[in-house]
Amino acid sequence: MLKIDYDVTIPEMETGFMAHWKKYALRRTILLSLVYVIAVILFVNLFLYGSVPIIGAIGTGAALGMGISLWLKPRRLRKKLVTVLETSYEEKYAAVFDAQSIEIETIVYVPPPTESKELGKLEEGAEMSEQVEKSTYVISEEELYSMETNELFLLFVNRALIYVFPKRCLCEQTVNELRTYFNDKGI
Repeated sequence: MLKIDYDVTIPEMETGFMAHWKKYALRRTILLSLVYVIAVILFVNLFLYGSVPIIGAIGTGAALGMGISLWLKPRRLRKKLVTVLETSYEEKYAAVFDAQSIEIETIVYVPPPTESKELGKLEEGAEMSEQVEKSTYVISEEELYSMETNELFLLFVNRALIYVFPKRCLCEQTVNELRTYFNDKGI
């Protein structure tokens, strides 16, 4: 059994988001881009040589707009993620890796309700409360995939969730143990 305690910075979350997008959405984005390029070519042809050029012009504009939007969507989502993370409460994490499962505990530090008009400012003497959320993933029942970068371990769960484990929070021995765990489990 391996237990780690860690926190995650916003740039590390962004790295995890982009890795998830590359793994699960990039291929689809490229294929749809090719479809939009073909549509643009057909609509330009219709605009130049067709009997109703307005349809070709509208179709060209629509296909171009959809193709550009397809590539801008991940950037918009990443900016939205950063905005949400910048305004959220402080979080710490603990993960336990055992033979059959992975349990990840998220500890959110929530300030008490305040009448102060200044957001993010804790009143003198006020204590933060902890909200704990646990997620357990049984290795044989979940679609799990891990990835290692120079600074992070990433765990993708069912193509929908990303867990980021920064190496800066781990000693060299723990980094090697986590790498071995993922390799041994085929994750």
